[in-house]
Amino acid sequence: MLRRMIAGTTLVLVLLGGCGIPDGSDVTDLGPGPSTGTSSGDGGSRSRLTRESTSDRAQFVTNYLQAAAGDYDTALDRVKQFMSTTAKEQFNAPAAPRVIRTIDTPLLTKDQDKVKVEYELLGTLGKNGLIEPPAEPSTGTYEFTLTEVTGDGLFMVEAPPFLLLSTRGLDNFYEERTIYFWNTEYTGLVPDIRYLLGDVPIEQEPTIILGWLIGGPAPWLQDAVKQLPEGTRTEGKVPAIENNQLAITLSAQAVPTQDADAAVERLRRQLQWSLRRLPYEFLKLRIGHQEVRSYSGTDYLSSNAAHRLVPNPDRYVVYDRTVRRLVEPDRPTPDTVPGLNADNNKDVSRAAVTTTGSHVYAALVTGSGKNERLRVGFAPAGQVATLREITGLPGGIGHPIWAITPEDKTDGAAGLVIADGKLWRFRAQGGQALQVTWPGGTGKISAITVAPDGHRVALAIGGRLYRAVLTISGDGLALSGMQELDPPLESVTAVDFTSEGWLTVAGTDRRSKRIAIEDISIDAALQSDRLADIGTNAVSYLTTYPANPESNRPTGSTLMYSTGTDAWEGLSTSVQLKVGSLAGPSTEPRPGVVPGAPFFLD
Repeated sequence: MLRRMIAGTTLVLVLLGGCGIPDGSDVTDLGPGPSTGTSSGDGGSRSRLTRESTSDRAQFVTNYLQAAAGDYDTALDRVKQFMSTTAKEQFNAPAAPRVIRTIDTPLLTKDQDKVKVEYELLGTLGKNGLIEPPAEPSTGTYEFTLTEVTGDGLFMVEAPPFLLLSTRGLDNFYEERTIYFWNTEYTGLVPDIRYLLGDVPIEQEPTIILGWLIGGPAPWLQDAVKQLPEGTRTEGKVPAIENNQLAITLSAQAVPTQDADAAVERLRRQLQWSLRRLPYEFLKLRIGHQEVRSYSGTDYLSSNAAHRLVPNPDRYVVYDRTVRRLVEPDRPTPDTVPGLNADNNKDVSRAAVTTTGSHVYAALVTGSGKNERLRVGFAPAGQVATLREITGLPGGIGHPIWAITPEDKTDGAAGLVIADGKLWRFRAQGGQALQVTWPGGTGKISAITVAPDGHRVALAIGGRLYRAVLTISGDGLALSGMQELDPPLESVTAVDFTSEGWLTVAGTDRRSKRIAIEDISIDAALQSDRLADIGTNAVSYLTTYPANPESNRPTGSTLMYSTGTDAWEGLSTSVQLKVGSLAGPSTEPRPGVVPGAPFFLD
């Protein structure tokens, strides 16, 4: 099962013929339409919290912190509706709302004229639907002054000179949308998560999404993806869905004259993925004054590696120095491991195995202490891999992961591993490990995860959480676009992608000071408890299997993690993986020997 793929060769496209866009090109009908998914807006309006909604001062401030949600250009007017006449005249905030996570409930002073809110600043919400993190996370206290007018309720007299939007307001009034950009190798699409106002009429969604695409990717993704050509714009009628068709006309600059047919093919796939949640069957695409081309069907799905994610992945652990498969409910689970046999599946402490349609790739950490070694290899599907040593690694080898697994060209396959708190790159053919660095990179890395698209990564460094992109350079692999995130945890120790737009992170809860596992959005603005309290033993490693974007689930449902030598499955509560969880013949438990180092077949 392919989870992460960056092909080393050009993606094979369905070319439309010729060196340009022929004036008389025929309509191309590719079968049934794309999945409609769900629509965000229904043209109605969500229930708004107004100044008159409450007489409770703490709740008044809570409501005030959601007033900026909505139409970007009128946010200031909505916020001023909570204010006294004098406060309105004096309040002139920057247009972009500051997104904050409030800590505990608002606190009233003794005279109840002032309300204090402790906050964490997560970033600013732009008109392009992006939350841009601050240069570095910051916390503080905002103070609000209220007054009550008899018969007319509460008014805001003084407030911080910013438009403030709480994460509650973000969650209540916006929905996540994913747009896509081609990676720099033109081998796959990379997701870019945005926020769309939940009550935007469906008729306006195509225009908004096209505007986001034309405006370019999020800054942190720019080194890994291709922007639409300069001068790309919409022309003619406003894009709209009529008679089950979505008609889009783009300027001639949207497609370069060189290799135009391949560029059109990539463009329509990018549009179909970015617009796939809209209820249409046929995409009618016109470039400049050329003939309209019609597309339908699901062939565009292959351009996103995450589409290959399966609903029930195979799970493995290391037991008694051997990789073993776990029992899967309601389906046969032979105790076999792709690419491994009794000769190479021994003396193992940690492992990663991934498969593509044609090959299997294995990475095993063997030995112990000073004798630990990383051995890697590949083989055609159904055959046994020959493992070769990766040299040049220091001690303290962590869990290897496969970052690049091409479908056909094994020469480009590469993985990542943490050793001695640093990040190293290795090739599937074995040989020398190379350190992966980034501008200004300091601190010890404890965890790294690579998204299914093969470019976006998240890292835990010195207890802090970061996102970045993995790029292919002349020297191999490099990290860029590094941004620190502010999850609702401190001392983050482990992280993994759980869907295109969400991460699962483990660390210490800031309030209880106990270990917790949380699902958070890729910008850390939204959160959901996965396991709110798992005790006091730190999570040294966790792994999830991401949700397929076609499943319409925000996060993957399956989680496994390690504390010390123990392995756990995260369901509604933590369940330790024991000998009885192993597939194959029953195994007698051995004192002090338990399953550990869990992983999924990617």
